[in-house]
Amino acid sequence: MKVTRCTASEWTTLVDIFIEMEIYYHGPVPVTRQEMSDYLRRKVFHPQAGTRVYKAVQDGVVAGFACAAIQFPAPRYSGQMFIKELFVSEKFRGQGTGTLLMKTLAAAALDAGCLQLDWLSDKHDAPVQLFYHGVGGQVIESVNYFRLSGDRLKSLAQEETSGK
Repeated sequence: MKVTRCTASEWTTLVDIFIEMEIYYHGPVPVTRQEMSDYLRRKVFHPQAGTRVYKAVQDGVVAGFACAAIQFPAPRYSGQMFIKELFVSEKFRGQGTGTLLMKTLAAAALDAGCLQLDWLSDKHDAPVQLFYHGVGGQVIESVNYFRLSGDRLKSLAQEETSGK
């Protein structure tokens, strides 16, 4: 198995595994190969997206991928690499794919001068929790994760500002 950082022209190799990820997280969804292709090309691999995409390939098949970005500011004039997604195809789970992706991300973070590597995970997914603890991850309980979506997002965006 080999993990590499994807170039912008490699988006086509990720269409199938991104569709698998969508189905894994959201159930059967009406996503076409063309829609996913457009999404990868226009959003994920857009030059201004700032997303670093890494793929794990075994025997010519994409076994898993990770998407990360370096964020600023971070402690001591460094960056913080944040993993937005790490996904391993079902047929490759339990074979070290996720660990290899995490090792690659850790090395990339250090290479970029980052002092930390952060990510979120579903706390109710026991195998995922075991995996992340197994690679040395710590749960940070001193912060809250907030989200605005749907009507609340629209409402805030449409509020008039008073300039005060």
